[in-house]
Amino acid sequence: MNDFVHNKQPKDPSLCKLIRKTITVNRKELGLEFEDVAFELGLNQGTLSNKLKPSMATNDLSITEFIHFLELTGDYAALDYIADKFGMVLVAKKQAEAKISDINLLVDMASMENNDVFSVVKRAMADGVITPEEREAILKEINEAQKANAELKDLVLHTAISDK
Repeated sequence: MNDFVHNKQPKDPSLCKLIRKTITVNRKELGLEFEDVAFELGLNQGTLSNKLKPSMATNDLSITEFIHFLELTGDYAALDYIADKFGMVLVAKKQAEAKISDINLLVDMASMENNDVFSVVKRAMADGVITPEEREAILKEINEAQKANAELKDLVLHTAISDK
């Protein structure tokens, strides 16, 4: 069961750190100061800084601010982190029609990722026991394979169908 304080889950320190890192990397690329990013989000610098501190339980980044942050930076690592936290895989939908050569490349990538799952599971099972480290390695490979398969599925969905 989750530890909630007054019906509120504590801030995720890893997510706060990831958002702050994303802001730092992207603002440097865009030539912006932290204050400029805060302004774009409709906040002052101190408020944004407090919202990204795990120790500040009273100031949370709102969903609107989070969405605007994603739009502003174009970096979806924080969203990917949240998806992974809930056992999901984040895959961007393709907007254009896919080419057969793209599918050929992705099916190879998906096959390699699935082979990695097979390999890491077989190595872990060799002694009949799965250690916590092996479990993490297996889950990491499964997530990568799920993502590759989801990307392949989306590409196939966006492929023109021939009526031969």
